[in-house]
Amino acid sequence: MGVRFIRKARVNDGKRDEAIAFATDIAEHWNATYGTHVTWGFEIGGDQGTLYWMSDHSSLAALEEQMLASMDNAETNKRLAEGIGLFGPAQDKLVYTMS
Repeated sequence: MGVRFIRKARVNDGKRDEAIAFATDIAEHWNATYGTHVTWGFEIGGDQGTLYWMSDHSSLAALEEQMLASMDNAETNKRLAEGIGLFGPAQDKLVYTMS
């Protein structure tokens, strides 16, 4: 059992290739820096321009600890700033995983 973090954002028109590069870079950076397994992908069917990032955590406290650490990391903040203008508003969900 644990917590799954899911962030989704709609890619802005004409920004698909840049958004893919950004999603890959952020996932790789997050995995290397915070020891988390972040994956990303596009929605199948429905809104095909929607990109998702997903990560699993042992607890809500573990996720919170990671998020707080990321706020103080200059390299993480620099990389996140590179995504400005690539996406519309993001939405986050937390799912309590049962298995």
